[in-house]
Amino acid sequence: MAETTLHLDPFATAAPRLRSLAYRMLGSYSDAEDVVQDAWLRWSATDAGTIRVPEAFLTTMVSRLALDRLRAARRVREVYFGAWLPEPVVQAADHANLPGDASVGFLLLLERLTPEQRAVYVLREAMDLDYGRIAEILAKTDIACRQLMRRARAALGGAARLTVDPATARRVADAFAGYSLARDYAGIVALMADDAVLTADGGGVAKSAINPILGPDRIARFFIGLQTKLRGGLGFCPATLNGCPGLATIRDGHLHGAMSFDIVAGRIARVYWVLNPQKLRHPAVAALALAATVNPVVPR
Repeated sequence: MAETTLHLDPFATAAPRLRSLAYRMLGSYSDAEDVVQDAWLRWSATDAGTIRVPEAFLTTMVSRLALDRLRAARRVREVYFGAWLPEPVVQAADHANLPGDASVGFLLLLERLTPEQRAVYVLREAMDLDYGRIAEILAKTDIACRQLMRRARAALGGAARLTVDPATARRVADAFAGYSLARDYAGIVALMADDAVLTADGGGVAKSAINPILGPDRIARFFIGLQTKLRGGLGFCPATLNGCPGLATIRDGHLHGAMSFDIVAGRIARVYWVLNPQKLRHPAVAALALAATVNPVVPR
């Protein structure tokens, strides 16, 4: 029993941070869970009494496992059917303080980076580790890690993280749902930035727009068309996705998709709509499915 506790306690304490690290590196909650589970199996086989700083040891292990998985995932995403979006995460106990760098939009931005650049960027920016520690984790020199960070920042184009007042974001998301239900073309258009883009991820499994839909006019017509064509229409339920106000979409009383937004100056710049059912099955969206089936809400 004492040996089990020696292994379990440090791991349980570090698990939320490890899961957050793996998710930021991979953009996939199910893959992040697999990495953390793999880390637990390896950790449980070690002599925990010989590890001076368990959290540092586990951070190194998870970082390396996630980097290996990210390299493989990049090849899979290159042949993914249609647009690929990160898996959504519903607000949960171990994600209670997800900041803007875990938003769907920002995770998608990180897809521009090579696996090594992304690892350094996440460890430095999200995990707040110094370059010496990052160099140890990745088995690289301090200079090499700094160079990777410079290249990562250049690849991201200096893009600032979106910081939107949650109350404003919630109001805009709910207004979008209300206008869509009312088939209010002018209302939807008024909420959209001039260069708004809708990206949907059906993964070749769920019916969705294969290519991004560009501009307020086309986006408004798209959603009004859905409300007209779909039997029973498309319902909505407020949700907190990746720490940001979003919407669950509901069809026939069941979870249909997860919708996130980038909001700039009070208007919707990007709509990210995950419809691939394989990305809506894991425990991270269980609360979303429950809300959609038990207590659906239609904002007005």
